[in-house]
Amino acid sequence: MSTEPRHSENKKEEGLPGVSRGVGGAGRVSDLLASGSAKDAKGTLFKLLKNLASFKWIFLAAILLTLAASLAQILIPRNIGRIINIFTDILTENLALDWTVLGGIGFILLVLYALNFIANYLANILMVRVTQKVVRSLRNQMQVKLNRLTLSYFDRSSAGDMVSLLSNDLDNVANTLQSGLTGSLSALVLLAGVVVMMISINPILAFLSMIVIPVSYLMVKFLVKKAKPLFQKNANLTGVFNGKIEEAYRGEDIVKHYNIGEELKEELASLNEELYDSEWKASLVSFVTRPAGDLILNSNYVLLAIWGGRYVINGVMSLGGFQAFLQYTQMLRGPFNQVLGIFNTIMSALASAERVFDFLDAEEILELGDESLDAAGVRGEIEFDQVDFGYTDNLLFKGVDLKVRPGEQVAIVGRSGAGKTTLVNLLMRFYEIEGGKISIDGKDAKGYRTEELRKAYAMVLQDTWLFSGSIRDNIAYGADISNSENLCDVDFIKIKEAAELARADTFIERLAEGYDTVLTEGASNISQGEAQLLTIARAMIKKAPINILDEATSSVDTRTEVLIQHGMRELAYNSTSFIIAHRLSTIQDADRIIVMDSGTIVEVGTHQELLGENGYYAEMYLAGQL
Repeated sequence: MSTEPRHSENKKEEGLPGVSRGVGGAGRVSDLLASGSAKDAKGTLFKLLKNLASFKWIFLAAILLTLAASLAQILIPRNIGRIINIFTDILTENLALDWTVLGGIGFILLVLYALNFIANYLANILMVRVTQKVVRSLRNQMQVKLNRLTLSYFDRSSAGDMVSLLSNDLDNVANTLQSGLTGSLSALVLLAGVVVMMISINPILAFLSMIVIPVSYLMVKFLVKKAKPLFQKNANLTGVFNGKIEEAYRGEDIVKHYNIGEELKEELASLNEELYDSEWKASLVSFVTRPAGDLILNSNYVLLAIWGGRYVINGVMSLGGFQAFLQYTQMLRGPFNQVLGIFNTIMSALASAERVFDFLDAEEILELGDESLDAAGVRGEIEFDQVDFGYTDNLLFKGVDLKVRPGEQVAIVGRSGAGKTTLVNLLMRFYEIEGGKISIDGKDAKGYRTEELRKAYAMVLQDTWLFSGSIRDNIAYGADISNSENLCDVDFIKIKEAAELARADTFIERLAEGYDTVLTEGASNISQGEAQLLTIARAMIKKAPINILDEATSSVDTRTEVLIQHGMRELAYNSTSFIIAHRLSTIQDADRIIVMDSGTIVEVGTHQELLGENGYYAEMYLAGQL
């Protein structure tokens, strides 16, 4: 595949050759990832809660059960205090033990403990269910989003970062939804309930105990301000690191060939050190909250014990009330510790959620039309009318005109960066043109929905892509099937015919499992040429009216190329074909050859006509570039 100017711009950055600058690698991730600056935490939380709307009744039930469990927990110390007061009265006033009252309080405590356990158990089950449903919904949204993103998005993103989004970031969000939301709500309810109970027992002691609230609030606010950019930076670095690892793994042969293993180790070590530095700083800021909170609460606890003891001695409050108050003080510590304990999880999850929602909010392919397309009725007439396009502010195409007749085979040649691949990318609407019009059978291509427009095309690229699955399924992937069908529904006869046309049936039948042979990741268990034959077969089964071959035969030998050309001629009968190639044998029999240079069509004609003109094409031919 030819390399366009946009790629050369990306390659200006420093990095290891063939590793940090590979397709979809971490070398291009910097534009995708958010910076370490503060994000809209409230907006992110609102979007997160908005995704809960579809499961609001389950979520509401979990919230109500959490409230019930918290209220039961709040009432327990007061009733234990009542039991202590009963025995205190017996000792001090020589009263008889009232078993009825004692039994009634004991029954209430038993009910409260049971309610606390059952409500917490059910709330946790419901939150696990709703969390997994929300995460499943987010994954589905991301899957749909992937099909709607512009190709330019993938030019600046990395596979490693996508893996990080779908695994690390979504796991962080899930953990927070499961424990963070109900935990935070329970803590808030306990705080409010405990404060009310403490005031009802003794307002002065309650006031003293609540001194810790503004102090703790200021401390937490300070730590949030310090920790949030650290967690954001940590999430971003994780994505970059994953991208580097994924890239190094895929480019293992390049790393060994160029002996850049040591340089790669140094680069990864440097990035790992940066990630370590970011991680320990973020962890330090978050984990210091626990001992700091304990110091504040313990100091306050000592003050309350001294002051409350005086009240009991002076008869201002009962021993049972004092015991209940101290227990509420300890309960006040619990919510604080809970909030401070999950602080780092919440911050990390919000940073992860921001990255997920940034991805979901990324620019999509602009749908300008809504018409459907009947691929069987497409004649294949293509026209470029004064087309302008550029990957940057500098236009690559300026007023390009081209008309291709139905059924015509057009070869496109030119040096690297001439705009060959860009031409066919614009046909498929991988990028939007900035001026002019591209027509199919006289109709503006923008009038069709993108997915409808692409039904008219079959594409074979230089870089083969086959998924982990059987050879049969990989060929069937190109078939036109409805949404209710799957790959197993594609007629095997059609699969075999496509393989025969692509001359792939010979090597397939030599395999022990034949068409049921399962390809490993990256199709590493077959040769590159065989993989290319399968991608051609995948295009053939579609029988599209317009075919695009971008260096499609570059990975096969000369003999196989001849066989493929015969098959392609049969496939291209009454079909329009665009062939990007450098091999003379591939282009010389084309109906017309289009010669491009720097985004401009400089020559058009047959092989013999262009040689006779003694121009750009002839120069390439004589220089051995064809």
